[in-house]
Amino acid sequence: MVTEASKLALENLRNTANLQWYVIPLLLIAIYIYNNELEKGRKEEALLGIFWFCIPGVVLEIINALVLHFTQYSALWTTPGNSAFVIYVGWNVEIAFLAAVVGLINIKSLPKDKNQKIFGIPNRIFFPIVWTGISVFIEVMLNLAGILVWDWWFWNWPNIYFIVIWWMIPNLILVWLYDHINLNGKKKLAIVSVIVALSFHVVFAMILHWV
Repeated sequence: MVTEASKLALENLRNTANLQWYVIPLLLIAIYIYNNELEKGRKEEALLGIFWFCIPGVVLEIINALVLHFTQYSALWTTPGNSAFVIYVGWNVEIAFLAAVVGLINIKSLPKDKNQKIFGIPNRIFFPIVWTGISVFIEVMLNLAGILVWDWWFWNWPNIYFIVIWWMIPNLILVWLYDHINLNGKKKLAIVSVIVALSFHVVFAMILHWV
């Protein structure tokens, strides 16, 4: 049986009647942030920041929505309402703007010295742990507020180990990519990610109407 949160998310799914004016300043702020990075010559940070947490995130959100489609119970995480635009059952426009800048914030927090330690921990591990902790804390607060709904017992408070892993792995991969892949490699990776994300959206959202 489909949960109430899932029913509400499906009712609001890609409903333009819910659009709000605040989406426009959010868009302008995101554009300004990336334009500022590009203007200062930090192309690698801007490119990697936007594609790693936003574009692959589309694929993860579609997979999350497919959990609802095939179980007919609930997605792992659901954003039922109070949004200007619900893109997928677990992803709204507000989260999309968050994803667009959180990767960049992660990268910009890294010291130039890869070998520097903080509290005895290598900084390339320390900062992913910090940002994972902050992200999980925010998700727990949103869940307690009823804005982000978790209906599966293994993806719910206090069983948040999968949520911690979900955040930790992308953060660690992001840092590794930043240190080991040159600009051309990042461009190729971004292009592949865009193609995969668009393919998922076209097939599952536009053709099959599964998400």
